[in-house]
Amino acid sequence: MKSLKYLFPLLFLPALAVAEQLMPTEERVAGLILEAQESCAIDGGVLDLSGDETVRYDFDNDGSIDLTVLHEFEYECSSSASLFQGTAGAVAHLMTDVDYLSGYARQVLLITIFKDVPTIVLGLHGGACGEAGFVPCAEAITIHEGRFIR
Repeated sequence: MKSLKYLFPLLFLPALAVAEQLMPTEERVAGLILEAQESCAIDGGVLDLSGDETVRYDFDNDGSIDLTVLHEFEYECSSSASLFQGTAGAVAHLMTDVDYLSGYARQVLLITIFKDVPTIVLGLHGGACGEAGFVPCAEAITIHEGRFIR
């Protein structure tokens, strides 16, 4: 099943568009990590997590977590260096209480733009922008009422 991920390495699509069920963020994170552990085990390895794979943000500085990012770039499978990542990066999962996005990204950064608007910037493979893979490419995403705005 993991090999199918490599057929669409440059798409970063809302999961809701493919009718994926919305679930609580922590439940989704636990399920995604369990899925990764199982994939690694099927490959004959053990998944090593650094603790940096999941980052939670108070995106709007109101005192509550409203953005969780799980980036498979931090996954390490003992049997395969490339099980979870390749030239397009690794799958990044962006989650709020009401929305979910996932797709390949090389980097996930949080910055502020314009008049202190918090913004998620994804470093993507150049192919996502119609260029060669080595050409820098980025996508910016903001959040409004828990929904990802692209």
